[in-house]
Amino acid sequence: MAFALVLLLLLVNPLEFLQAQEIKEVIEKINNFYQEVQSLRGNFLQETHFKNGQRELRSGKLWIKKPGLFRWEYLTPEKFVIISDSRNLYVYYPEENQAYVYPSGKALSSQLALGFMSGRGDIRRDLRLESFKVLENNFWELTFLPAYQDSQIEKIALRINLANGEVKEIVLFYYSGERVRLALQNLEYNLNLSNKLFEFQPPKRTKIN
Repeated sequence: MAFALVLLLLLVNPLEFLQAQEIKEVIEKINNFYQEVQSLRGNFLQETHFKNGQRELRSGKLWIKKPGLFRWEYLTPEKFVIISDSRNLYVYYPEENQAYVYPSGKALSSQLALGFMSGRGDIRRDLRLESFKVLENNFWELTFLPAYQDSQIEKIALRINLANGEVKEIVLFYYSGERVRLALQNLEYNLNLSNKLFEFQPPKRTKIN
């Protein structure tokens, strides 16, 4: 098995041959970095490529606090927010005065996507390595297949800073042919985030489904 993995890595990138043990150490570095992270906030740029060739750009802010609390605020081009208080997930569209409420864990059919949105994702548990690419400036790109059957996501790519194991970009490849790239920016870690950030209090006259 180890020989097969080494052979695969050699075929993928013959100029940057690495031993399987070194790949394991890289994955451990990523996992250890995020095991120590209890909260984070930052900005994100979301780029979606559709099967028909169209492209959509969105941007916003994010907050994550373990276990299971998150808030993703989309600011452009359309304003909406996705909030999890670990019990329920809320999607709120302020310009339409419309909110949707789902039991946590059932809001997204992709449990892999939900895991990474909430900070509960675990590379060793949820993913298995397919290939890697060594980039410039000490960055790597690792491509993984889900370790279990996921209803939507075929594979996931992570662009990481090898210096500390920080993930700077996530690319989700969907069975539908869509590809979603999330570039993470201005990230700050282990802040004292108030739980009120993750509470949803709908304004008056909000329609709730």
